[in-house]
Amino acid sequence: MRSLTCALLTVLSAASGLRSQSVQLQPLGLVFDEPVAVAHAGDARLFVVERPGRIRIVRPDGSTPAQPFLDISAQVLDAGGEQGLLGLAFHPNYAQNGFFYVHYTAGTGNGVSRIARFSVSGDPDVATPGSQVILWSAAQPYTNHNGGDLHFGPDGHLWFALGDGGDAGDPGDRAQNMALPFGKVLRIAVGSGAGYTIPADNPFATADPADTLREIWSSGLRNPWRFSFDPANGDVWIGDVGQGNWEEVDRVSTATGAGANFGWRCYEGNATFNLAGCDPPTAYVPPVQVLAHADGHCSVIGGRVYRGTTYPGLVGRYIFTDYCQGQFRALVPDGQGGWTASVLGTGMAGTTAIGANVVGDLFACNNLTGQVYRIVDPTAVVRVAPKVLLEGPYNGTTLQMSDALRASGLIPLTEPYTAAGWPQVAGGGGETTSTTVLAGTGSNAIVDWVRVELRSAAYPSVVVATRQGLVQRDGDVVAADGSASLPFTVGPGSYHVVVRHRNHLGVMTATPVPLSAAATTVDLRLPGTATFGTEARKTVGSLRVLWAGNVQRDDRLKYTGSGNDRDPVLTAVGGSVPTATTTGYRREDVNMDGVVKYAGSANDRDPVLVNIGGVVPTATRIEQLP
Repeated sequence: MRSLTCALLTVLSAASGLRSQSVQLQPLGLVFDEPVAVAHAGDARLFVVERPGRIRIVRPDGSTPAQPFLDISAQVLDAGGEQGLLGLAFHPNYAQNGFFYVHYTAGTGNGVSRIARFSVSGDPDVATPGSQVILWSAAQPYTNHNGGDLHFGPDGHLWFALGDGGDAGDPGDRAQNMALPFGKVLRIAVGSGAGYTIPADNPFATADPADTLREIWSSGLRNPWRFSFDPANGDVWIGDVGQGNWEEVDRVSTATGAGANFGWRCYEGNATFNLAGCDPPTAYVPPVQVLAHADGHCSVIGGRVYRGTTYPGLVGRYIFTDYCQGQFRALVPDGQGGWTASVLGTGMAGTTAIGANVVGDLFACNNLTGQVYRIVDPTAVVRVAPKVLLEGPYNGTTLQMSDALRASGLIPLTEPYTAAGWPQVAGGGGETTSTTVLAGTGSNAIVDWVRVELRSAAYPSVVVATRQGLVQRDGDVVAADGSASLPFTVGPGSYHVVVRHRNHLGVMTATPVPLSAAATTVDLRLPGTATFGTEARKTVGSLRVLWAGNVQRDDRLKYTGSGNDRDPVLTAVGGSVPTATTTGYRREDVNMDGVVKYAGSANDRDPVLVNIGGVVPTATRIEQLP
């Protein structure tokens, strides 16, 4: 990629003649140190690569552990803007062997590009730095054009890409020199040993290594900073950073594209650059898309073909961008062997990579903001009308909840979850209501804010959308403006529906619920609505309620020991006089009557003991969410 310190041009106007589409970027709300790649390990976590030499995890709930998954910053050379820890790939059998692979620059000066294998430790969130096995390396002639991406292809082999070695104009004509790895996509077979082998179907597998490296799969690239495979057909898509006039996107089939030569330095995009020693034009594979520097482009960021289920309108689109110009773009087949281009309507300079999670949703890294963003289709929408009862304020006689917090004027106008440290996952956050909505009385009076999540049907621990809503006395959850259903920016489909509260255990539907733009009712009060886990809800009479007492906002109820839910109640009333009380909108107010009490009638300590069993104070009750 061209130096990340290049002068930035943000050009947000659509190019003439391109069909307008739309995406939006939702920040995860976590700050990273120069994020340059994002990947998954076959589970609900995201792994974010930081160029200085660390890999950090984003958990399914949106939080990130303080300790990096891997920290090899002491080994990584990141002095140049295109050096550093640049790529990450997990072995297809990672769940069994714990192997993952990185592409990084080591050494000093111009550096050495390395492909190395590491292993996870006994803690799934921590790798073992000492497990490194260096599989492949090459000394770089210059500091720039290192490539840096690597992936396991649909064939199970490890593919990685290097730039032409750097400087400008490929002065050593390395991209066309088949005895060198520079300006190439390389393909190797890896196992549990220290080395690798050459796949028998590599296009040059039987070549004389003195003339042609057997690892080469394709050649003629200037700086293939980011490439990817289409999950549907295995097509290889490459964003090849250009010289001074043109950026290009290349695509070939894995079935027919072996040995492809993309033409650099003979051609930059479709324009001639340096024809000395070049073959006829028919010897080279032309790009499927070129982007002009005259339009503000400087470094194409190769993307992904969207094959997820969350946004049906994006399926089949190859989504990519440019580091300087910033607009997200798409390519789709035109039905005649060519491609139709579109501008997706969002511009942001500084994007360094586009990756995917386990369900195929796309994420963009940005080294200027330090953020990772979820790429969403803002035109997609489903609506849900949940119904839920909270045990704390629930009255088994009236079959309704108390609205004491509302009556005391304690419910905040802005949802409390973001301020309380709940990570923002997949949208949501910052919803505000009005005094008019909170003024309602009777069965529709507001009890409190709740968080509603939609989770993937295939991977129930993956949250695809969130929204904060208001629960009424009868259990209806309404939008912040009082409307009867909550909108979510996802496409029609089936999702698990989750409802969570700030001091109750959450609940999730046992099976995915078909959702559409028309509001779907999900009644979690009824015994007939199956939920995930055998004791996800508490039975009170003929209805079901959420377990009260999760004061610590974790995944369990505890009465004794570290992290219990009893001690915060005592601390809230002063910590020394158990008969004291305090008032306010507090998570220690388990009964949600506006008063925190440790002792006496209607106190907030006893519900915790009751809900762990009422007899053995060391028992716990685990939240039954995946």
